[in-house]
Amino acid sequence: MEHIDGKGSSSGIGRRGARNALVVMLAGTLLAACAPDSVRSVEATGFNAYMQKLGQVCQPLLIGDADVGEWIRRNEMGNDNYTYFFDVTSKLYYKRLTPDGYRQAVVGFFGPGTSNERSFDCIFRNLPADRPSAPAGTY
Repeated sequence: MEHIDGKGSSSGIGRRGARNALVVMLAGTLLAACAPDSVRSVEATGFNAYMQKLGQVCQPLLIGDADVGEWIRRNEMGNDNYTYFFDVTSKLYYKRLTPDGYRQAVVGFFGPGTSNERSFDCIFRNLPADRPSAPAGTY
């Protein structure tokens, strides 16, 4: 293959491909490290059980005009609003947000509603006292 500088070499393509593969691999690693808890929840069995419990015992679980309890029952991970709720709730569960910080984040996103207080009371009441500060196998 003829290069612009007139030197015929195919080793540049191999090095360029390897360099591109390395860049893609490093970018993927960095993105995974910054992924929300909702993406890394495979080993989060305690958190996943907590979410399922909320979907069962906090009915109706309404925040703003959103029926969050229905999203939990249907596990609507393709719904951006549910993904946000799932992620911010994981931060509450893993002690990265206080209940007040959680309430502020959720109301800031979903808006006020007549059922918010009842829903927050149920969410907080069902938090396990001995919950971990991170999912198993992370951090």
